[in-house]
Amino acid sequence: MDAARLLVTALVLVLVVVRRFTGRPVKEPGRLWTLPAVLAFFAVAGGGLVAPPHPVAGVLLLAAETGVAFGLGLLMGRAMTVWREPDGTPWAKGNRAVLALFALSLATRAGLALLGYAGGIAPHTGALLLTLAAWILAQGLVLAARVRRVP
Repeated sequence: MDAARLLVTALVLVLVVVRRFTGRPVKEPGRLWTLPAVLAFFAVAGGGLVAPPHPVAGVLLLAAETGVAFGLGLLMGRAMTVWREPDGTPWAKGNRAVLALFALSLATRAGLALLGYAGGIAPHTGALLLTLAAWILAQGLVLAARVRRVP
């Protein structure tokens, strides 16, 4: 795993987590795709998403990681506190349930990485970026749907 790519991934993760726990305006639905698209682009452009010695197992593991990340992102988006400011701007903020789901996200990611190691599949930064993109996208989709219903 390239140190620079790992550092960028860690910085994006820290930025996302900090933003989840500070009150912030919810993005316009059209802007929800920006960060996940950039992360997915770099995940694919970097190559190595699937381990050459075990391509089928690598694809299955990547699909599991991405699916779990998306599912937990949906739950996190649902768990966030959502409200409207007096000017009508929708806001969201993380809470204890979001913190618990974040910890579960880290644990499942670590568990799947260990499962990959056991099967001879080394984790790649691209896979982490792709799962992070799915996680962020799922949260944004749920938040966008929820703010439409907030008075």
